[in-house]
Amino acid sequence: MTTPQLLTPFRGEHYADPNSLAARLAPPYDVISPERRVALAAQDAANIVHLDLPLAPGGGNPYAVAAASLATWRANGTLVRDAVRSAYVLRTTAVLPDGVKRTRTGVFLAAHAEPFAAGRILPHEKTHAGPKEDRRRLMHATGANLSPVFLLAPDTEGTLASLLAEFCRGRPWARCEAIGASHEVWLAEGETAERMAREASREPVYIADGHHRFETSVMFRGECPEEWRAGAARTLTHVVSFQDPGLVILPTHRVVPGDPMRPEDFLAVAGRYLMPADRAGAALTVLFSGGEEVGLALRPDADLSDVRDLPDHPAVRGLAVTIADVIAIRTVVAGRAGGAPTLGYTPDAAEARAAARGARCAFAVLLPATRLDEVRRVADAGQVMPQKSTFFAPKVPTGVVIRPFAGEV
Repeated sequence: MTTPQLLTPFRGEHYADPNSLAARLAPPYDVISPERRVALAAQDAANIVHLDLPLAPGGGNPYAVAAASLATWRANGTLVRDAVRSAYVLRTTAVLPDGVKRTRTGVFLAAHAEPFAAGRILPHEKTHAGPKEDRRRLMHATGANLSPVFLLAPDTEGTLASLLAEFCRGRPWARCEAIGASHEVWLAEGETAERMAREASREPVYIADGHHRFETSVMFRGECPEEWRAGAARTLTHVVSFQDPGLVILPTHRVVPGDPMRPEDFLAVAGRYLMPADRAGAALTVLFSGGEEVGLALRPDADLSDVRDLPDHPAVRGLAVTIADVIAIRTVVAGRAGGAPTLGYTPDAAEARAAARGARCAFAVLLPATRLDEVRRVADAGQVMPQKSTFFAPKVPTGVVIRPFAGEV
């Protein structure tokens, strides 16, 4: 039996009016706060958040609300379906928290929804049951992929990156400012779209964001209605080349709740594993309520045999985020009150510093960004990183294109 090509074009569904995108795009559902959801929904009655993060008044079924909204948008012409298989190229430009403007280009394609054991799609994070059940129910209600899985293609020769850059020389189908960034969209058909898919499929790809969405798609293809079976064999993805100069991972800093700690109290517990270090040698920096900032590194002679949940594999064990979560945070919190803390996360160092000065923060931890080669090394080893180890920025917007299951092969 021939193995199907990993990535292919598809017959996408998108907003009929390209000028409407500014009011209708949204970030991925899992980074939208309740307040942000209200604001997005108020921007436009057809903002994609009404489908991807639906609400039902009076305790009703939100998934049924999403299905009804989708049917209405199709009926009134808000959404249109392309007649031929296409690839949808997105170029996003944004100023990131470091103040640098970056541009990233990727392409929406359909990926074969196959188990990780097949070795063609590689994860780096562990998933949880709750978010997968939410996405599963939404798929059953809408019969579509609404938000993409963000994939990274090795693109060793840089062919995909060059192909996308050349294609983007033409006039975009849509251009808008939305959700804190500038977006341009091009629609590719025929051999151009097929070539983009072939180049993206040459090597195994890596999940950057959307592990829950991908695993849900793998599960869903085995339980969906028969009429959707062919379409549900694939899932919506956004693919970016590893060679893209705008591909950036931001650090995800930790905010630990509790009564404020002093540096000496922190080191009294963690000092058996960690030692003060200057900025160049520090794996992480701990922030305290009095404004103190202490750089820390792992002690070369530290006995880690009693540290619970410390990964064995060196690709994960030596990560700054592992040292932070498993050693700097868990051991200190366990030493004070026991149990695992409910952490806060932010990619903004200034926000972490402000939180550390608050009355309800024990301390905060500044981390360096996880590198792309570290992500790849962990995934290649079949390992997973601690939760919230990567923050790819800017986020891939939802609402550029939808992928219905019906009519797909």
